[in-house]
Amino acid sequence: MSKIVRGSSAIRAGHLATLLSAVTFFMPVLTRAEDSAALLTEAAGSFRLVDEAITSAVSSRATADSDVAITDEAVADDPMKPNDVELAALYYYTDEGREDRVSAETERLRLKYPGFEIPEDVFLPKAARGTDESALWTLFDKGDFTGIDAEMIRRKTETPDWEPTADFSTKLARKKQRVLMVEAAEQKNWTGVINAGTALDPSSEKEIDLLWMLVDAYSATGMKKPLADVYRGILLRKDDARLPDEQLVTTLQKAVRDFPANEVKSVIDRLATTPSLQIALQPVSFDLLRKSVADFNADTAQTKPLPDDVLAPLVEATDKTPRSEDMALLGWYYLKIKQPAVAADWFQKALDKKADGENAKGLYLSLAAQSLEEEAYEIAANHLENLSADPEFLMNALSLRFTKPEAATIDEKIVASYSTTILQTLNADHAEILAWYAYNSKQYEASAAWFQKSLDWKPAAARVKGLALSYLRLTDKTNYAALREKYAAAYPDIWAEIKTAAPPKGRQASDVIRPRAVIQANYLRNFQAKRYGDCVADIMNLQARGQLTSDAALIGGWCYLSLDRLSEARATFGVALKNGDKGEMDAAYGTALTLLRAKLTDDAEAILTTYGMTPARDREIRAEIYVQRARAAFDAKQYQKTLDVLNARARLIAEPADLSQLRGWAYYHLGNRGVANQVFRRLSEHMADAGVARGLAVTSDMGGRQ
Repeated sequence: MSKIVRGSSAIRAGHLATLLSAVTFFMPVLTRAEDSAALLTEAAGSFRLVDEAITSAVSSRATADSDVAITDEAVADDPMKPNDVELAALYYYTDEGREDRVSAETERLRLKYPGFEIPEDVFLPKAARGTDESALWTLFDKGDFTGIDAEMIRRKTETPDWEPTADFSTKLARKKQRVLMVEAAEQKNWTGVINAGTALDPSSEKEIDLLWMLVDAYSATGMKKPLADVYRGILLRKDDARLPDEQLVTTLQKAVRDFPANEVKSVIDRLATTPSLQIALQPVSFDLLRKSVADFNADTAQTKPLPDDVLAPLVEATDKTPRSEDMALLGWYYLKIKQPAVAADWFQKALDKKADGENAKGLYLSLAAQSLEEEAYEIAANHLENLSADPEFLMNALSLRFTKPEAATIDEKIVASYSTTILQTLNADHAEILAWYAYNSKQYEASAAWFQKSLDWKPAAARVKGLALSYLRLTDKTNYAALREKYAAAYPDIWAEIKTAAPPKGRQASDVIRPRAVIQANYLRNFQAKRYGDCVADIMNLQARGQLTSDAALIGGWCYLSLDRLSEARATFGVALKNGDKGEMDAAYGTALTLLRAKLTDDAEAILTTYGMTPARDREIRAEIYVQRARAAFDAKQYQKTLDVLNARARLIAEPADLSQLRGWAYYHLGNRGVANQVFRRLSEHMADAGVARGLAVTSDMGGRQ
C-alpha cells in the first residue's frame, strides 16, 4: 500500500525528477576523470542543482502529512496510464500472495488502459517499492554516473528505506570499475588500474580485456607475483572454463614481454593441444625466438653461440619480411660473439631500413671493432642527430678526429655537436681535448675558454698548462699572473716548460665555438633533459651578456619554476611577456602558474583577464583559482561561500576527492548533515581514506548522537 501515501509530495517529486533530468541533460562531457572519485562529480554544476532538489524534496516530506487527500485526476500524470491509487490493489494482492487476484487485476487494468504492463517493482519487497528503475537504467546506458547518484539521492530523500535492486547495484559497480580501469590505463596510471581492478578474479573473470589491463599495470610497476597470478588465472583454466584460442594467443604474446623465453615455451607446449591453436601460436613462437636472441645478447654470462638452426628462422625472416629490428637483433648477436664484420653487414641493412641511433651505434661499434676508425667516425658524423640522444657515446665517437686534427678539416657541424655534448656531460677530459685542438690551430680565445671549463670541472696539470699557454699567446699578463699565483704550489714543475714552449705551428682548422656561444643553443637541451640548474646557469649567462631572447626567457621561466624559484621565474616570464611576440600566451600561462604557486590568487586572475590563453589552459588556471578561494573561504568559516566557489569550479572541470571532502564538511558546518553524509558515503564507495571515514562517522545518525 506504499504507493498510496505519497500525497502531494508525489507531485513535488515529479517536479524534482524534472529538475534532475535537466541536470543530466545539460552536463558537459568530460574526456577523463581526475581521480577515483571524479566519476561521481564530473557533472558541471550538478551539486548546486542537486542541493536545490534535495532541499525541495525534504521540504515536501515535512509538509506531506498535513496535505489533504487528492483525487485520482490530481495524481495522474498521464490519463492513458493508471495512477498510484488504481495500482494500489495490484500491489496489495501481490503482497498477500494472491496470484489469482493479481491476474484478474492485471486484466482489468489492461482493459481500461490498453498497452498496460505490470510495473517492474510489483514483485519487489516493500522496502524497495517505488523503484521503477527505468530512469536509472537509462542513465546507466549513457554512462552518466553523476546523474545516477543524483537520482539515488532523490529517491533516498523521498523514501529513506529505498535501496536499488541487487542487479542494478552489481552492474553499476561493475561499469564504474570498467570506466575507472579504462581511463587509468589510457593515462598509464598503473596504480589506478591496480586499485580499480584489485577485486577481479583472474581464474574466472570473463571480460578478458580487464585482465589484460591488470597485466600491463603489474608489468609496468614490476609486481612479479601478482603478474604471474593473473597470467596463471588466464592461461590455466580447464574444460569449459578454458578461454578462446585468440584470447590465449594475445595473452601469450604479452607473456613474451614479461617472462624468459623458456618459461613461455613450456606454457605453449602445455596449451597447444589442438592443430588450430598450434597454427595460431606460430607468431608467438617467432616472438619467442626473438626473445631468446635478445636474452642471449643481454646476458653477459652467456658466451657460447646459439646453434645455427636456432637462428636460421630469424635470418630467413629478414628476406621474406625485412624488419630493421630483426636485422639489428642479429647485428648485436654477431657483435657479441666477436664477428664484427658480419655484425656490420646486419647493422648496415638495419640502418638502410631505419636510420636511428641504435642502428648507427651498432654499425659504429662493429667498424671500430675491426679498427676501421675513419669509417666508424664517418658513421657518427653522418648521424649526429640520431646519436644526440646519447651524448656520452657521440662525444667519444667524435673525439678521435679532434685528437688527430691533421687527418682532415673538421666540419663546423661536427665542432658544434662536439662542443654541445661536452657542455651537456660536463666532461673535463673532452673539454681539454677540444681546448688543445683550438690552441694548436691558433684559436687562443677559444682554447682559453675551454681550458678554463675543463679546469673548473676537474683540475689537472695539463689543463693549467694549456690555459697558461693560451694567456701567453693572447699576451694576457693579468690572467696569467693570477693563474700562476693560484696553481704554482699545486703544480710547480710546469712553469719552466711553459716559458720555453714554442708557439704552435698552426694549420687550417675549423673554428672552435667558445663555450658561451654554445650556451645559446644548450639551454633548451638542458631544459629537455630536466637539468634545470644547468639551464638556469645558461640563462643567467645570456642575461648577463644582454643576449636573453624571448624564447630563452620563456625556457628560463620554466626552469626557474621547476626549481621552485618563484620570484625569478616570474621575472623571467615577464621578459617574454614584455616583448609581446608569439610566446606571449605561453609566458602568460607560466606567469599565472607561478603566481598560483605563490598563493597570489588575485594576481593570477589579473593575468588571466589581461592575456589570452587556450581554452584548456584558461580552464586549468581558473579551476585552481577556485580551489584556492574555496580553501580560503573554508578556513575563514565562510561555508556557504565555500560551496558557491566549489559549484563554480564544478561547472568547469571534474571535482577531485579532496574537494568533495571539503564540500561535505561545508554542508556539515552549515547544519545540512544529511547531504554531507551523502557526499561522504559516495566517496567511501570509491576510496579508502581516513578523512572520508571520519566524515561518515560524524555525519551519520550515530555520529550525530555522539
